Amino acid sequence: MTRNRLAWQVSVVFLMLVPRPSVGQTYTCLPDAPHELYSYVVRLVTATDSATVATRNTYHLPAVSASKVTGVPTGSVCTQAGGAYHAAVSAPGTPPISRTLLVIRVGNTRYVVVDPNETKGEYGINVVFDSQWQVLFTFTS
Repeated sequence: MTRNRLAWQVSVVFLMLVPRPSVGQTYTCLPDAPHELYSYVVRLVTATDSATVATRNTYHLPAVSASKVTGVPTGSVCTQAGGAYHAAVSAPGTPPISRTLLVIRVGNTRYVVVDPNETKGEYGINVVFDSQWQVLFTFTS
């Protein structure tokens, strides 16, 4: 009887130590207009001066008109962006967390994503993704 009880207690302890997948994380995407990152991206992708064009190329962003820069406030793109952003800014194996994101679509092939609550020191972590959610560039602002 004592042996069974000990086995049961050990089993309970092990079950408590086994990592469980996170459930319930949500991704909320903000509208684009009030955020300074949106204005910065518009300036980057519409500029013609050599310094800004060089920065745009470093960030792997295309040159497009301002009308091709849009915020993505809802839907599956927001969910995909949340998962990709988490993977880009978190250590491997870190459980997913709920995030509030700004997702900016640039043309048809690029996304710039930031979680205003995710910082490196005092700076926000911005990630540029391609349309397959592969990280192209990360920068702080």
